[in-house]
Amino acid sequence: MKITRNDLRLEAGGALAPPLPRAHGVSRREVAEVLPRLAGVAPALLAPNAESGFLQLPRRRAALRAVLEAAAKLRRGVDDVVHLGIGGSSLGAETLLRALAHPHHNLLSPRRRRAPRVHFIDNADGDTLAGLLDCLDLRRTLLHVVSKSGGTVETAAAFAVLREAFARRRINWRKRCVFTTGEAGALRELAVAEGVQCLDFPEDVGGRWSALSPGGLLTPALAGVDVAAVVAGARRFAARVKAAPLQENPAAIAAAIAWLLAERRGKTIHAFMPYADGLEALSRWFVQLCGESLGKPRPTGGMGGTGGAAHGPSGGGRDGLTARAELAGGTGPTPLPARGATDQHSQMQLFAEGPADKLVIFVAVARPRQRLALPGGPPANWLRGIGMADLLRAEREGSTFALARAGRPTLTWELPALTPAALGQLLTALEVQTACQAALYGINAYDQPGVEAGKAQAFARLGRPGHDLQHRQATTHQPPSWKI
Repeated sequence: MKITRNDLRLEAGGALAPPLPRAHGVSRREVAEVLPRLAGVAPALLAPNAESGFLQLPRRRAALRAVLEAAAKLRRGVDDVVHLGIGGSSLGAETLLRALAHPHHNLLSPRRRRAPRVHFIDNADGDTLAGLLDCLDLRRTLLHVVSKSGGTVETAAAFAVLREAFARRRINWRKRCVFTTGEAGALRELAVAEGVQCLDFPEDVGGRWSALSPGGLLTPALAGVDVAAVVAGARRFAARVKAAPLQENPAAIAAAIAWLLAERRGKTIHAFMPYADGLEALSRWFVQLCGESLGKPRPTGGMGGTGGAAHGPSGGGRDGLTARAELAGGTGPTPLPARGATDQHSQMQLFAEGPADKLVIFVAVARPRQRLALPGGPPANWLRGIGMADLLRAEREGSTFALARAGRPTLTWELPALTPAALGQLLTALEVQTACQAALYGINAYDQPGVEAGKAQAFARLGRPGHDLQHRQATTHQPPSWKI
């Protein structure tokens, strides 16, 4: 397929050696040697029985229609939407909203906004939830509750508080809710029993891969974001992955470079640094995608196909509780969120002159929505006529140069503009990159047993039935107390 000026591009030259010293960069030859290992990844992801269906989401037009129809119906008479979810059940929706809605969406007047305000409750912090309740007219509030399992404890807790608040005001909560959940589980059962509208969370897609599923699309659609264009952009990048040879697949090349830098050059910290305030939530989304997908025990055997063939030293039965020595030698880079140009005044010093263990991944926007020309005047009259967009671009280019001079590798994803279609391409590219990296590590990109172990311990401490025995068995792993 022909790549146009409206397509996502990857600038990989900042990671090459030369001009970087060989100890800190990779050669084109090394990348070419690694790419054949990824030959089976895209066909496996596009197959009907793929281990994860994230790359097939853009082709599921019935799910998109359900989202658009629900959004058109549900936004009527609604001033506020409260999105209840955590991790992947919240970050995808927030990424789309922050990037594509007005930067101050909730502060616009109702006449200019022409859509509900949106609030995300993604933590078990009672102060935040109680404070939000002080600001809402519950008679004109809609809850979007997102949980694939239907039993996510933080989401269930927030929903219980809000449902009780509706009851105290004698408001029928059933008419003020929509659920997105899996085929089975407590939330689905509640929806059936109480007649609550329900959208389907795809069974073959995990939370952190679900930004383009109903759980990620409905809330931004309620706020007026063109989610159909987001999905169209994702569909275009998926077609690019299918059609292009590996040496022209930017996600595969980014994966090969990131893996080589981590495994052969010791660049085990990957800072993700978009130069756009609207992409700050994207940094947090990337941190979860990378951290949960790639942070696994190092497999003892060969490489997996799509990252799903190897499940670590003890397979799928690993409980994550035993502090075994091999866990110290696990796989995966540590993702670090940053924001340009803000973090040039904090973390950039570390990136440029601290330990040489980092790859910095920039995200650039070629054609910003606002140039905002500067009028000049003291204390920086020399800025007269320069646009804010020019300033931000110069800051990013300066950072790239400074890191190159210091021998530090960079990659840059370049969006043509911050549009729905371009963001759909970028989300898909980062997902494919992560799947490719998992294949190189030979690990399962789609599980998170280390997270599940922590959940089990929390349930035991809260007295959830069925977790007492596990709690007693695990007491030997409780760290000793040393309070000063």
